[in-house]
Amino acid sequence: MANMQGLVERLERAVSRLESLSAVSHRPPGDCGEVNGVSGGVAPSVEAFDKLMNSMVAEFLKNSRILAGDVETHEYQEDRNDLVISETELKQVAYIFKCEKSTLQIKGKVNSIIIDNCKKLGLVFDNVVGIVEVINSQDIQIQVMGRVPTISINKTEGCHIYLSEDALDCEIVSAKSSEMNILIPQDGDYREFPVPEQFKTAWDGSKLITEPAEIMA
Repeated sequence: MANMQGLVERLERAVSRLESLSAVSHRPPGDCGEVNGVSGGVAPSVEAFDKLMNSMVAEFLKNSRILAGDVETHEYQEDRNDLVISETELKQVAYIFKCEKSTLQIKGKVNSIIIDNCKKLGLVFDNVVGIVEVINSQDIQIQVMGRVPTISINKTEGCHIYLSEDALDCEIVSAKSSEMNILIPQDGDYREFPVPEQFKTAWDGSKLITEPAEIMA
């Protein structure tokens, strides 16, 4: 594991070096610019490095980060109501992929949570310091026990979010999604508020004004 971690660190330093050189020169990574009026194109060594990074090494980096504990994954779980991530760290990302009819509890504090291509999934978590993302999913229920600054919902049908008293300042960002509801704690129970799905936009003479459209019965 120590050898693997060392290789990961060297590869990541190499990527950072290429990016910093690109930023300083204002050219894409590996662009040699012009020499004596002739464009140098992409250095062969950098081109080879890019191909390597886009193939087996990219997969290696992903897997090594999972082994190192930076990414906690739950994939292809079905009819499971006992999924728990109990040992967590601030740097960790929880990635939930293609889980159906299941419930996951995440204890402690993590960096972020990603729900991707899931159906009928229940998520309960304590604290997230970054963002909770719901992508390409259906019928998702999320209960926040502590705090989370941002929840993003994208290309999702059916998402119900139960906020805690400490998470009432959470920002909900949504796009291309429907049947979204935010449940706010009030008097020992929850009050449900729908997230607008339709908007109307008008020109006020100087700029466009967009606001939720009232659905007529």
